[in-house]
Amino acid sequence: MTAWRSEGPRSAVQVLARYPGRSALTVLGLAIGVAAFIAMVSFGEGARLSVLAQFQTLGTNLLVVTPWAGQRQALQQPTQPLTDLDVTALRRESTTLADVVPVVRLEQDTARDGLHHWIRLQATLPAFARLHQWSLSAGGMFDGVDVAQRAKVCVLGATPVRALFGDSDPLGEVVTIGGVLLCRVVGVLAPKGYSTGGDDIDDLILLPITTFDAYWGTAAGYSRLELQPSRAALMDAAKGEVTEILFRTHRIDEGQEGDFHVTSPLEVVRAVEKTSGILTGLLRGIAAVSLLVGGIGIMNIQLVSVAERTREIGIRAAIGASPAQILSQFLWEGLALTVVGAAAGIALGLAIASATAEVMHWPRVISASGIAGATGFALGVGLVFGFLPARRAAGLDPIEALRHE
Repeated sequence: MTAWRSEGPRSAVQVLARYPGRSALTVLGLAIGVAAFIAMVSFGEGARLSVLAQFQTLGTNLLVVTPWAGQRQALQQPTQPLTDLDVTALRRESTTLADVVPVVRLEQDTARDGLHHWIRLQATLPAFARLHQWSLSAGGMFDGVDVAQRAKVCVLGATPVRALFGDSDPLGEVVTIGGVLLCRVVGVLAPKGYSTGGDDIDDLILLPITTFDAYWGTAAGYSRLELQPSRAALMDAAKGEVTEILFRTHRIDEGQEGDFHVTSPLEVVRAVEKTSGILTGLLRGIAAVSLLVGGIGIMNIQLVSVAERTREIGIRAAIGASPAQILSQFLWEGLALTVVGAAAGIALGLAIASATAEVMHWPRVISASGIAGATGFALGVGLVFGFLPARRAAGLDPIEALRHE
């Protein structure tokens, strides 16, 4: 019995080497299944982390208030823009907010020495950079004195710096905004890349909101109010408090629909987490089907092998091999195919995951649990689908097997 046990693995390898073409095709099916499982898990996790990183760059500990006429306009009910009255009320009455920063957005042409660049102008306060966790690669942010004096200063994103200045230093240089405002560059924002929607986050210019008001005015109200809760744990409480305060300043009765929206990137992050979890589960399910197909391939090849080796099985039985030993031999062969296929699949899956992460510019995530799960599932599939051919081989009548041609 001990001799048979030690002979099993070595004989299994010899049989696989004897039929290299058949073994390679069998291994390929299982390898593709394992590789698909590992790659799919990596895709789902890498895409999730990439999306979350995008929202982290935009700032997640924020509440954003935007005007929204919606149903009130359809019902011909009065609407109000976001104004200094709202900012003052939020700063005075709120107990959960650490800061309130108004923002006005406007598309404007920016020019320098004959070069033009259409840009997203954002007029705001110095706290904007801190709220968005946005560092500066050169210079600094305009300050409270600049806001009070309506200073003609601005901070550029990385994209307009490339478009207007190339490799030269923009600090201290003057750009013309909208053909009317000559603005001195005092800082350059560190690059952040692109948003999940494909927008260039770095294509902007920041301006003191008072300077903007002096040239373009804010009669139409602010484009948005960005609010920072005192603590991240107060996000939901702050949202309710802000809604209540703005309902009062906008004279909206309880039960009516508001003329503004209060949202948070954190809500989107939660939705992304939930959606990515569902998608990753679906991807794993699809990959598991590939493993099952690979297992069926092992079973079919093993059944063919039993049919071709019927006489050999009869000889083994005639010289003393028991049905259990013959069963064990074919199980070893199925296990050998599975191990080789799983190893090849792991290597292929890691290569695909790495290459895809490089092309898509998202984090390369190699999940140890994903690799272990794929390997374990593959081994289980190999043994389960290898059992039927092994049982058929063990059940052959020795005399009939010896007569087989």
